[in-house]
Amino acid sequence: MQHESKTAFIGYDKRILVIVAVILAILVFVFTWTGIRTSRNDSLKLLILQGTAFTEALAQAAENAISSESFADYLVHQRYSEIVTIVSDFVIDTDVDIRLTQTAIRHNLYAVYICDLQGNILAKGIGHAERTNLPDFVIEELKALTADPEENYILLLEENAKLNHAIHYYIEITNTLDRVIVITADASYYTEALHQTQIGYLVQKMARETGVEYIIYQSTEGIIFSSRKTGQLLAIESDPFLQAALDSDTISHRLYDFQGRQVLELVRPFATDKYPFGLFRVGLSLDGYYAVSRAFDRQMILLAFALFGVLLLGLLYVNSRQKRRQITRRYTEIKSVTDTVFDQMHTGVATVDTDGMVTMANRAFMDIFGVQDITSHHWDELPFASDMKLSQLFEWEKSSTDQELGITVNGTSKTILFTVSSFQPGKEKVRNLVIVVYDITRLKEYEQISTRRKRLSELGNLAAGVAHEIRNPLNAISIAAQRLGVEYVPEQNKEDFLSLTEHIRSETRRLNEIITRFLALARDEKKQQTRIDLSNFLQEIGSYFRVEAEPLGITLHMETEPNLTITADPDKLKQLFTNLFNNSREAFNGKPGVIHIAAYKKDNSIQIRFADDGPGIKEELREKVFTPYFTTKEAGTGLGLPTVYKIITDMGGSIHIEDSTLGGVCFVMTIAQ
Repeated sequence: MQHESKTAFIGYDKRILVIVAVILAILVFVFTWTGIRTSRNDSLKLLILQGTAFTEALAQAAENAISSESFADYLVHQRYSEIVTIVSDFVIDTDVDIRLTQTAIRHNLYAVYICDLQGNILAKGIGHAERTNLPDFVIEELKALTADPEENYILLLEENAKLNHAIHYYIEITNTLDRVIVITADASYYTEALHQTQIGYLVQKMARETGVEYIIYQSTEGIIFSSRKTGQLLAIESDPFLQAALDSDTISHRLYDFQGRQVLELVRPFATDKYPFGLFRVGLSLDGYYAVSRAFDRQMILLAFALFGVLLLGLLYVNSRQKRRQITRRYTEIKSVTDTVFDQMHTGVATVDTDGMVTMANRAFMDIFGVQDITSHHWDELPFASDMKLSQLFEWEKSSTDQELGITVNGTSKTILFTVSSFQPGKEKVRNLVIVVYDITRLKEYEQISTRRKRLSELGNLAAGVAHEIRNPLNAISIAAQRLGVEYVPEQNKEDFLSLTEHIRSETRRLNEIITRFLALARDEKKQQTRIDLSNFLQEIGSYFRVEAEPLGITLHMETEPNLTITADPDKLKQLFTNLFNNSREAFNGKPGVIHIAAYKKDNSIQIRFADDGPGIKEELREKVFTPYFTTKEAGTGLGLPTVYKIITDMGGSIHIEDSTLGGVCFVMTIAQ
C-alpha cells in the first residue's frame, strides 16, 4: 500500500510538475510574445516619429530655400532696373551706341540694347559679349511683354550645361512706353547661388542621409522633382491615401511598396508661390526595423523550447532592453541630423509661445544677435528685445510683411530683416510664433557703395561737361590780370590796383584748382600701375610733408613695417596721401597738431592708418564725407575725401573712419598685396 501510495504521489507530483511546466511555458511564451509585439509597435512608432521630424525639417528648409531664391531674383531685378533708369534717358543720336557701350563696360555687362515695341534694335552697346544680336527667343519674349504687359519687365535665364555658362536677359519697358531696354549679362554667379540654395539641391543633400530611400515632391500635375528615379508612380487622384494626405494639415504615414521594397512613407502637404500645391513624400528604409523584428522572432522560438529557462528569460529581457536602446539611439542619431541641419542654417530661426517664452532657437539666430542659449527665456527679457517687443512681433505676424530694423549688437551696427509667422503645435488651439531673421548688413553696405559710385559717376559727367568750358575763360582772365599788373599800372592808387589784379589771379588759380579736382574724379585715365615699396614711399612723402608741417607746428610720425609692397599708380597714391594731409592740416585751423601714419600687414592685406589729434568727425557724418560736394568747411569744395575714396576703390581696396587714439579721426585703408 505504501509503495502504491508513493507511486501515486510520484505520479501526482510529476503531473504537478508537468502542469507547472506547461503553465510556466505558456507564461513565458505569452510574456515573450507580448514583449515582441510591444517592441515591434514601439520600434515602428520611433521610426514614425523620427520620419515626422525629418519631413518637417525638410519642409521648413525648403521654404527657406524658396525665400532665398526669391530674394536673389529681387536683387538681380533691382540691379538691372537701376541701369535701365540711366539708359532710358539716352537720346537716339549718332553717339548713342558709344554711350551704351560705355554703360555696358562700366557695369560689367555683355551688351545693352534699345528696341522699339516690335523688337527692332534702335541702338546697342556691346561690352563683353561675343554675340552682338539678340536671340530669337528673346525677341519673342519682348513682343509678348509689350503685347500684354502685366509687368513692365521680365528676367530670362539661358543656361548652357556643356559650356558651364549662363546668361541673363533682362527686358523692361521704359516709363514712356515707347521703348524697350534689353540687358544681357553673365549669370554664372546667379546660377551657382541658386544651385546652393534651391530645393532640388537641398533634397539631393538630405536624401544622402542613412536610411532615406527617396524624397519626392509631387503635385496633381505630376512629379516636380525627386531624389532618384521613381519609375511609374500613381497620380495623386488615383491614390486614396495621397488624396487624403493632400486635404490634411498634418504629416501622414503608411507602409508602401516602392520598387519591390516596403518602406515607411511619410507625406506632408506643401505649397509656395513658386511651386504648385502638392505633397512632400519621404520614404524611410525598414531594414533596421525588420532586423530587430527578426531578432525578437528568433528569441521567441528559443524561449518557447526553454520552458524553465529563467536565466534565458532574464537574458532575453536584457537583450530586449538592449534592442530598445539601439532603436532609441538610432532615433537620436536621426534627430541629431535634423537638429544639425536646423542649427547649421545661415538663416536665424526661433519660436516663441503665446506666453512669450522662447521654445527654440538655432545657432544662426543666436550668432546674429550675439547671445548664448536663450531657450526658456522670456522674449522681452532678452538683450535685443528693446527694439522689438513681443507685442510688436504679434502685430508683424498679423500684417504678414517683412520688417527691416537697424540694431546694435556688441557695439556693431547691423541691419536685420524680420519675417514673423505663426503655427499651431499639435491639436492645440493656441498659436505660437516663428521668427525668421536675415542679417542683411552686407547687402546694405553694397547698396551704399553702389549709391556712392553712382554719385561719383554723376559728378564725372558734370565735371567732364563743364571743366573745359570754364578753363579757357579762366586762362584769359588770368592773362588779362597779369598784363594789367605789368602794362597798365595807374600812377594813382598803384598799390590798390596791383593788389586787385593779384587777387584776381589768386582767385582764378583757386578756381582752376577746383576744376582740376573735378577732372580727377571725372577722368578714367589709364592706370600706370607698378610695384611700390610702401615703406620707402611713405618715408619719402613724409619728408615732403614735413617741409610744410614744421612751420605750422604740425608733428608728423611715421611707423611702417619693412618689405611692404603694393601694386598702384605712384602719382595717384601721392595724391591720396596729400589729400589726407591737407584734410588734417585744414582741420587744425592754424593750431599745432600731431599726424601719425602707420602701415603694416594684416592677414593677406596691408592696412594703412592715417590718424590725427584734430577735432575729429562726428559719427553721423562719417558716411557722408566721401560723398562729392559734401563739406563742413566754409571754403571747402567737398572733393578731397571723395577723391581719396575713388583712388582706394580703383585699387581694389576699402576705406572707413574710426576714432583716433590721439583723440581725433583715423582713416583706415585696406589694400590687397
